[in-house]
Amino acid sequence: MTLLPVDTDVLEDVCRDIAQDNYGFIYVSDQKNEIKSAYESADIGLVNARSLSSSDMRKALTEMTADEFIDLEQLRDGVFYVDPFGVKGNMNITRELTNLFGQRLVVTGETLRSRFSLAIDDMEFFADELADRNYVRRITAGKRDYYTIGPQLKEHADDVGLDSRLEREASNGKIAHGDLESVIDVDATSDVIRYLDREGYIVDLDGEYLVEEAIDEYARYLAERIEDDVEAEFADSSYVLRTGEFEQVVENEIASRFDVLSTARSVRSEILESTRDSVVDRLGLDRGREMVEAVGPFEDVVEDHARRIRTDLKAEQDQLPGTLPEWVELAEEHFEELQVSNATEVNEYVRDAVRDRYRCLVNEEEFGGMAA
Repeated sequence: MTLLPVDTDVLEDVCRDIAQDNYGFIYVSDQKNEIKSAYESADIGLVNARSLSSSDMRKALTEMTADEFIDLEQLRDGVFYVDPFGVKGNMNITRELTNLFGQRLVVTGETLRSRFSLAIDDMEFFADELADRNYVRRITAGKRDYYTIGPQLKEHADDVGLDSRLEREASNGKIAHGDLESVIDVDATSDVIRYLDREGYIVDLDGEYLVEEAIDEYARYLAERIEDDVEAEFADSSYVLRTGEFEQVVENEIASRFDVLSTARSVRSEILESTRDSVVDRLGLDRGREMVEAVGPFEDVVEDHARRIRTDLKAEQDQLPGTLPEWVELAEEHFEELQVSNATEVNEYVRDAVRDRYRCLVNEEEFGGMAA
């Protein structure tokens, strides 16, 4: 043992560097030579010991843990810990966990211990550190804990984690029970599935599961199944429906084929809205606040009505009107006779569209587009 004191500033820096490369842990028995070499090659103060014996090292480290200004914690004899996360986190830990959860949806504590080369006695402590910082989420299953990716880690990891993995494994937004068991791949499958359901990752559909992250994909599947019948509803109403009626038609068509709206109540509104959006895209609909129209077919209907009214008006008149406003005024009775729906709002919407198209048509064909 040397008579001069150990330079704790230097030793602290040495330990911090070693701990940073070892996920925060310092195992003196395994790393004493590395600590000794780094310390003795550093710029040590003139009043401090220039060499470092094993006994001095252990004594100094133990004393340093009592200093409130030194971030060093003694876990047990010969094992110390320096918080490796800091303000910005730890990229080594982030990288290891990202790689791990990129391969496995759920892991055991032993898998974590092996991944980070930790002593068995340090596994629970390190898992608590990761969980406290939201790097992992703990799933308790009986007497055993399992772990999955936490929200803090997801900020640094694209397409890694429960929701992303489940979304990739889903088919049409759903995953079968057997496939989910294969993805989980740990002993306590039932406990993990209950956790996924409770935390809002999946919804139990009795034998299969709706993946909440894949609701849009599931909605596209539903839209494909119901689009023909929704389109038929438009055809029966001159290709225009009130917005509320359209929404109800979509809901009714889903309910008549699937029980998902009653079994997945927690995401019912999301399923309905996403399916409506998909139907709008698939059928080329224009969805407004009051009305929804099938644009192409509706324009054809409006064109037919406008041309028929113009033809009928010309046949009725001995002398054709001399101005565009007169043409429109004389056609008002024809517009009012248009009755395509039991809904007043739909009839008025169609009449307005036909009136506008009629005005343009007369201007183009009777006045060469020059009428005011």
